[in-house]
Amino acid sequence: LPNGPEFAAAFLACLQRGLTFVPLNPGLTPSALEERMRLASVTGVLTAEGNLVRRRPSSNPSGTAPAVILFTSGSFGDARAIALGEVGLLSVVDSHHAALGYPPGTRILGCLHWTHAFGFTLEFLMGLLKGAQLRSVPPSSFVQTLTEHRPDVLFGVPRTVSAVPDAILASLAGGIVGGAPIRGSLRVRLERTRLRVGYGQTECSPGATLGSPGEWEHDDFLGRPLGCEVVLGPPDEDGGRELLVRGGNTALGSLDGETLKPVVGPDGWLATGDLALQTDTGGFVFQGRSDERFKLDNGRMVNPAPLELPYEDRVLLIGAGQSMVQPLVRGDIPPDFSLPVPHRAPRRMPESFWAACTTSSGKVSRRRAEQLFASS
Repeated sequence: LPNGPEFAAAFLACLQRGLTFVPLNPGLTPSALEERMRLASVTGVLTAEGNLVRRRPSSNPSGTAPAVILFTSGSFGDARAIALGEVGLLSVVDSHHAALGYPPGTRILGCLHWTHAFGFTLEFLMGLLKGAQLRSVPPSSFVQTLTEHRPDVLFGVPRTVSAVPDAILASLAGGIVGGAPIRGSLRVRLERTRLRVGYGQTECSPGATLGSPGEWEHDDFLGRPLGCEVVLGPPDEDGGRELLVRGGNTALGSLDGETLKPVVGPDGWLATGDLALQTDTGGFVFQGRSDERFKLDNGRMVNPAPLELPYEDRVLLIGAGQSMVQPLVRGDIPPDFSLPVPHRAPRRMPESFWAACTTSSGKVSRRRAEQLFASS
């Protein structure tokens, strides 16, 4: 179902009937939709036309049935089905609403997909439960609608927010920017607003950290723990430290058909796969993904995220198993380009390449970029 009243009605109907709600993006290909329905063990499908299609008989699940099944964005691999319980979802809604503090009747305008965890929990569910006026529009008309119908609160990813004029951003009473790292010129612009950085994962329902209004002192800042514990794990062999999350916001598990696999360890900690540093104010700064680091053919490990940071999302580094790093450039090649690792000449890639590598949350998938570059 697309965002809108029908989406809300279907969600409420599932709650009333004790059914698990599995929102799927109607823009997915038929094969992707089929795979997601298999992973979530879907028993019935409600289409945008109002048709209910029974796929198989309902089963009586053992244990706690999830309230919602959402899919990861697939930025770093195939999308996974994450089972979320009522406790986790409400934990995030309550902790984030207490921080934002918007009253009933607050106008929220957005273009996030409600099938994605950020849009579902923080825009849709929190707005629904806290009495906000929700309006969702396609990304193509977002800035125009935002200009004509000034909202009070905004939730968005960096790619969308970067297109919003400064005057409108400054007029907002609050909101959250997340889903991808915020850096460079956008970060500087956001210092003059009351918007906050938010970080989390689908496995966190999805909220784990939040910044203060207008707190954008560091590129790739993630905020501070909110409603849960967030710590850095011990250094690995390359010195990287992984963010660990523990609390009532963590998911019931990941699904593959009828099989539910825990996403937390025996001690309750969720290993996020995200590397970070801690600031002296108790916040965290993103340092890349542990599974995005790659080795050159001489065994040298490369953590690309810090090396890309000075170029404000214009440079992506690939090169796993190669003799040198290959920089891929969006737009003009920076005149002062340099890297502290062996590298080939930067390659300027067309906009169609970047569009094909970008996920629904606005992240550029390094895995997709490597695959496309290898086949070009």
